[in-house]
Amino acid sequence: MSERFEESLLEKGVITSDQLHIALIEQQKHDEFLSEIIINLKFASPAVVGELLSQISGYRHIDLQTLQLDVNLITKLSREFCESYNVVPFRLDEALHVAMLDPENVITQDLVKKNTRHFFNEAPQWVFYHANKHSLLHALQQSIQSVVYTFDASFENLFLNLLHEAFSKNASDIHFMPLEQMVLVKFRIHGELLIYQHIEKTIFDKAAVRFKILSHLDIAERRRSQSGGCVLNIHNNQVDCRVSFHPCLWGESLVVRLLPTNREILTLESLGFGNKQIDAMSKLVEKTSGLFLICGSTGAGKTTTLHALLQMCDCLKKNIMTLEQPIEYRVNGIRQTEIHENGIVSFADGIRSMLRHDPDIMLIGEIRDEDTAKMALRASMTGHLVLATIHAPCPFTVPARLIDLGISSSVLSGQILAVLSQKLVRVTEGRKAEGELVVFTDGMHQLVGEGGDSAKLSNFYQKNKS
Repeated sequence: MSERFEESLLEKGVITSDQLHIALIEQQKHDEFLSEIIINLKFASPAVVGELLSQISGYRHIDLQTLQLDVNLITKLSREFCESYNVVPFRLDEALHVAMLDPENVITQDLVKKNTRHFFNEAPQWVFYHANKHSLLHALQQSIQSVVYTFDASFENLFLNLLHEAFSKNASDIHFMPLEQMVLVKFRIHGELLIYQHIEKTIFDKAAVRFKILSHLDIAERRRSQSGGCVLNIHNNQVDCRVSFHPCLWGESLVVRLLPTNREILTLESLGFGNKQIDAMSKLVEKTSGLFLICGSTGAGKTTTLHALLQMCDCLKKNIMTLEQPIEYRVNGIRQTEIHENGIVSFADGIRSMLRHDPDIMLIGEIRDEDTAKMALRASMTGHLVLATIHAPCPFTVPARLIDLGISSSVLSGQILAVLSQKLVRVTEGRKAEGELVVFTDGMHQLVGEGGDSAKLSNFYQKNKS
């Protein structure tokens, strides 16, 4: 059929020989049906391709998006089966009508017949059709939405109670971990991951789809990672939810990060820093240029400390701008920009744009790549105070980390004002920040210019520490 399809495409003038050559190359890369490649490349419409396949194969082509579907049939056959074999049963009368991506695949036909014999009261009959991939996915999405939007009191109560419980316990994250039979729900509270309960997989499937719909994700996609966000009202509080799906052995893993929009910004003192460190940091944020960096592990409270530092700045007299992913604290009087994963604006693009807005202080959520590092350094060298986080195990490895990201050691020399290495330690009432503040001296700047060796920096600092 493949050769006949290629010949018909050219004979009927559906595509040119050059377009066919491109499509065949893409087919080798992605291992998909040539018909789907041609549709994806927009060389021909789904209707034209479908009609041509119908003439060759003898199977009628249909567009499921134009039909009234019986979505209960998908549920009965199981969505997993439909996704795996690219089939959708859409109508049952004297026969079961089934759309397939490859209706000539007799093995798949036999599997469909074997799993749908119970649909019939009398002698079973099946009618198979051709449908393109997008049409099949649309039908699967409709089936999922119909289940989710059907009110289920037990699900609604569990879903709301779970969110309320996580919020009331000050959980920062909710983890849904799929097991072979059940789904384990855990809360991360004060950095510790605690078991909350086990739920049935059918309940979790509904919760997963609910989060996907709210976060504008693809509800039919379960084999690739997806991430997004939504805003929920929990206990009359607006909560930003950062949603991340990841495929695992027993299904999709889901992590929901809870970020209340009305969270109070803590002071450095309430975070647990001592008076000597606070005095030193208050002098640093009065500087008009340079880099003040915070390093530490994920979840160490670096962003919270950055915002506590901004509390010490006069936002009426200074133009303060931020780039964050996500915005964890909303602050009046400063301009905050959220960087979205796979979005139009990157950290480097955002810094470039902010420099045209005459900022005095720039907060960068994280320096993670070469472009961001170079733009942050450029900002610090042109009369702007830059506050940022960076992943490094200790203050003395930060220069080497920036050099690894493509910054010249000679250019970096003299630009780092200080580095705060932070971690969270457990106390009776929760956790508090504990950090080592290293203010870079002229001697340390000279060592940075010579290559930023962490051992030499550490030895020099320890010898000259007052």
